[in-house]
Amino acid sequence: MKEKVENKLDIFNIVKDRKRNEILECMKRQKKVPLKVKENIEQKIVIEIDDDKSKYYIKQTDLRKEKLKKLRPYILGFVFLVMAGTIGFLFQQYLEFQDYLSKNEELVTLSRKYLAEQKRKTEELKELQSLTLDNIENLPEERKNLMLNIIPSGNPLLRELEVTSNFGNRKHPISGGVKHHNGVDLRLNTGDDVIAPAIGKVIFAGVKGGYGNTVILEHAFGFQTLYAHLDKIYVDTGEIVGKGKVIAAGGNTGNSTGPHLHYEVLYNNAQVEPENFIVWDKENFNIVFNNEKNVQWESFLTIMGKNQTK
Repeated sequence: MKEKVENKLDIFNIVKDRKRNEILECMKRQKKVPLKVKENIEQKIVIEIDDDKSKYYIKQTDLRKEKLKKLRPYILGFVFLVMAGTIGFLFQQYLEFQDYLSKNEELVTLSRKYLAEQKRKTEELKELQSLTLDNIENLPEERKNLMLNIIPSGNPLLRELEVTSNFGNRKHPISGGVKHHNGVDLRLNTGDDVIAPAIGKVIFAGVKGGYGNTVILEHAFGFQTLYAHLDKIYVDTGEIVGKGKVIAAGGNTGNSTGPHLHYEVLYNNAQVEPENFIVWDKENFNIVFNNEKNVQWESFLTIMGKNQTK
């Protein structure tokens, strides 16, 4: 009996030892080892396992790098759009700046022209304010041209001037008596052009007694001109005509002994010497002021700017 018990005890010890060895072996196989995860500069994931001072490295492609490759076209497109927008904005700003410079230059140019014009007008005004009949030749060129355009001046015919009967008292060619001749008679051929000696308005165009076919023009500052014995009339009453416009054709109508133009110049409805105005031009500018004393030239100079302050 005792021997059986010992045998059973031996068997138990043997089983116990085996079991212990199995457990130790299992524990040995299942023992924990240190685990470290590192990320190097090459954007790789490194799993480091340290087992009894031995190191094993497992490398895995970084998923973020793959995603970056897929997103690269979109990123580049976005960058391009940003750069294009920036360049477009800068270019628009450049264009606006250039436009500003251009407008600024225009304003500067206009300002300079305005100042130059004001200076010229100021100097001209000083000259006008100092005008007298003695220094009328100092009138600025443009003012001379203005006067010669609005006051009767020059030959009323488009042919060489030839006076056949002067202004003043004369023996009348039809009645034989001495009468005052209110104008001058100028030689012409029937159909020769008659022109306006200044800008004016037609206040009469038709038959006027012994004058025959007649045209009367009204000019500035109280002047009028009359054209008689015309063959044809080319203008109508109320019409505005410019200097040099053909208004009629010369002829022999009315009380006339032959084709000629009877030409009168009137100032405030009174006849004045026509020849003083016929020979008046820029080269002989002061001749009419010196010779024609029936016109109030002083008041005319006032109108032209002598006493103007603007």
